[in-house]
Amino acid sequence: MATVLDKGADAPGKRWVVRYREPGGRSAQQRQKSFDRKKDAVDFATKVENDKRENTYVDPTAGKVPLRRYADDWLNAVVMSDGTLESYERILRLHVLPHLGRKTIAQVTAADVEELYARWAKGGAKPNTIDARSIALSSLFSHAVRHKRIANNPVKEAEKPDNSVVPVDERSLPSLEEIKAIAHTIGPRLEPTVWLMACGGLRIGESLGVFPEDFQDGMLRLRRQVVRYRGRDGPYVARYAPLKHRKEGEWRDVPVPEYFAAFADRFPILNQQGGMTYPGLVRASWDRTIKRLGLREYKPHDLRHKWATVTLTNGVSIHEVSRWLGHRSIKVTVDRYGHLTQDGRERCRQVVAATFEGYLPEELSVGLAA
Repeated sequence: MATVLDKGADAPGKRWVVRYREPGGRSAQQRQKSFDRKKDAVDFATKVENDKRENTYVDPTAGKVPLRRYADDWLNAVVMSDGTLESYERILRLHVLPHLGRKTIAQVTAADVEELYARWAKGGAKPNTIDARSIALSSLFSHAVRHKRIANNPVKEAEKPDNSVVPVDERSLPSLEEIKAIAHTIGPRLEPTVWLMACGGLRIGESLGVFPEDFQDGMLRLRRQVVRYRGRDGPYVARYAPLKHRKEGEWRDVPVPEYFAAFADRFPILNQQGGMTYPGLVRASWDRTIKRLGLREYKPHDLRHKWATVTLTNGVSIHEVSRWLGHRSIKVTVDRYGHLTQDGRERCRQVVAATFEGYLPEELSVGLAA
């Protein structure tokens, strides 16, 4: 049991001392901590015993490892995909450790994390970018909590900047004629990519992972995407990876027009040398095409937005659209595209009018008949 000792009012240093043993019985290491006030000492002694009973006790010296060293050890030991590992390493090296690297993991507080968010925002980082960086940082501290290096994850305690989803402005998307011009001008090798994004709502990397056998009975089974990243040791390379928000072996089915069969001999889409291409090269070709045509600065992702706009404004269920887009949650789809389901208002008026017809006051019935 933790013991609270009174050194006396005239004793040097802090008057109240708590002596306790770490978990493990009589053979466990004995520690002590001093306090100015008796109340603080008693509260600490009570917490220590409660933590030992509930198996949540954390050695106060376990968190004294510098964040920089802990990050290196964590990245060398953690099991994750090469792409995620490369992303986390870059985030920590460029955006976290220059500011917090000298602190120990126990010294990093929620206030430090919030200050880091503010620094990122002032540096021009968008809310989505801040979210991605915070996920990497939170993963590191969650590991420290699980291994009883620290008691709490400061990233989870910190308040993040608001990252509200901005609805898509359907008026800012390319027209069908502009999409046709982009597909023609970008060249026969990349033309199928444009139509897959426009007619299937695919992301760039997903369109590059399509094979002829993925088409069957008007459905496209997406099994993979192309990403470019650097492995633990080696240069950046293009590789096939699981779909976003999905694990290895999982897929997503998307209905596509039958005329995609005409592109069968062009899949998979490769680079000019016949090797794997990657999204960055497609974006570069896209930008050159946009400039050559003199169009607004559309992005390839605008074709995915166009597909969602076309489907939703023509009565396709938003639940189905969300599933085919591969969103993690339908809330994302509703926040981004919910305003496009305009046909629902007319259907609502028709249903209500048909239900109450014959029961309305005469003056309303006359107006309804008119």
